[in-house]
Amino acid sequence: MCPLTTTMQIPMPHPEEYDVVVLGSGEGSKYIAWTLAKQGKHVAVIERKYVGGSCPNIACLPSKNIIQSAKVASYFHRSEEFGITKDNFKINMSAVRDRKRKMVDGLIQMHFDNFKASGAELIIGSGRFVGPKTLEVTLQEGGTRLLYGNKVIIGTGTRATIEQIPGLSESSPLTHIEALELDHIPDHLLVLGGGYIGLELA
Repeated sequence: MCPLTTTMQIPMPHPEEYDVVVLGSGEGSKYIAWTLAKQGKHVAVIERKYVGGSCPNIACLPSKNIIQSAKVASYFHRSEEFGITKDNFKINMSAVRDRKRKMVDGLIQMHFDNFKASGAELIIGSGRFVGPKTLEVTLQEGGTRLLYGNKVIIGTGTRATIEQIPGLSESSPLTHIEALELDHIPDHLLVLGGGYIGLELA
């Protein structure tokens, strides 16, 4: 007769309790977190990578920074129309990219300062639900935390996708993220899609 075996269930540690837990720190998430925290709520915000969301990191504002450099280059290229001669005109894309990166760094620091000033706790890590209103956060610095929110707000945003077009993935296409990190001007650029991002890049 085989002895009965029992599986010991390890109890889940007691979670840290918050009035509000927000998953994601993008546009909607950060403003609601800052507002509620300033009203005295105990608020935690979990962010995996882009503090402040895509707009200050990889989208709206970085693209405007690059576009401004392009406008300056365009005016300089046309300078003779305005009675200004030019010699050895050259665009240094590494410098353009570094200017953009410096702006992004400043915006991220501004977001850190805003979180601190509001009283909302910013936790850098990946969050996943492990129970009702309960999230386990794998911290970027190592370890985990367990959070419970009386209210939980999900604001995880969107990400760029590569369409299932035959041969496209094999050609190593750029999304807007890689395009804004170029350190050289491509000889040729084919933009698939005529939405506002595609038009900006074109």
